[in-house]
Amino acid sequence: MLWILIIMKLLSLRDRLASTAVPRLHRILYWAPLRIVLLTILIMAFRSVTAHIAGMISTGSLPLAGTSYFLAGALVIAFYAILCRLLERRRIIELPCHTALPETAKGLATGFLLITTAVAVMSLGGGYRITAFTPTSDLFWIFLYCLLTAAAEECVFRGTIYRITERSLGSAAAITFSALLFGGAHIINPNASLWTSVAIAVEAGVLFGAAYAHCGNLWLPIGIHWAWNFTEGRIWGLPVSGSVKKTSLFQAETSGPELLTGGMFGPEASLTVVILCSLLSAYLIYGLYRKGRWIPFRRRR
Repeated sequence: MLWILIIMKLLSLRDRLASTAVPRLHRILYWAPLRIVLLTILIMAFRSVTAHIAGMISTGSLPLAGTSYFLAGALVIAFYAILCRLLERRRIIELPCHTALPETAKGLATGFLLITTAVAVMSLGGGYRITAFTPTSDLFWIFLYCLLTAAAEECVFRGTIYRITERSLGSAAAITFSALLFGGAHIINPNASLWTSVAIAVEAGVLFGAAYAHCGNLWLPIGIHWAWNFTEGRIWGLPVSGSVKKTSLFQAETSGPELLTGGMFGPEASLTVVILCSLLSAYLIYGLYRKGRWIPFRRRR
């Protein structure tokens, strides 16, 4: 009899918790700044854990490293979806499975063309010169390796910061806020400065936000980001956000004004990339206006 009373009491407490504490928790999580901070911390922590495990598994083998980090990137995307599902209790419409391959492929092509066009402009201006052609099969595994950074940063800056800010304050605030944070996050990179952070905010932060808003999914900005980093450092042999890569398809040297080449930080600090990306961003934002998908700020009453 005593056990029956205890069980009935526990069931009563469970029902009371479900009817009061759980809804209260969801109301707290509905507060946009808290959701942004919580999701960002959890995603980046999970990214660090998966990267550490991938590094332990690879044990100096490049094929194993490429595969491990690629799977880590996929796990980060899956973790983001599960986290949003649990914390926000919503359908994860920004990661539709049926568009994953075509949208990612479109992003890869866009990122490759953006950086290649910038390198062509630099070359025509006398700021870029190829010194050696060094093809290697290692580039395939390095390409897979590059997914993790792109996936984690897009889940944080576009999937979390942009998406939640847009819902609360509109598209203009979302693009501005996510871009500034994205640029500011790169201030700790090698050879970084205030200008390099501003440049990344304007060229990449705005572009990736506009791409996300334009297509309504994360696959496109993930693809652009992924190809951007790989093309810049591993094809054309240029620094990526201040980091110099040893293995690349072409070995090259730059010269001339830093506003043309980006100097030691790489093309992201050049006006060439800023202008190219700004033109594409303007086109995408205009498309949002034309299609009625630009969300204005509405003061809540």
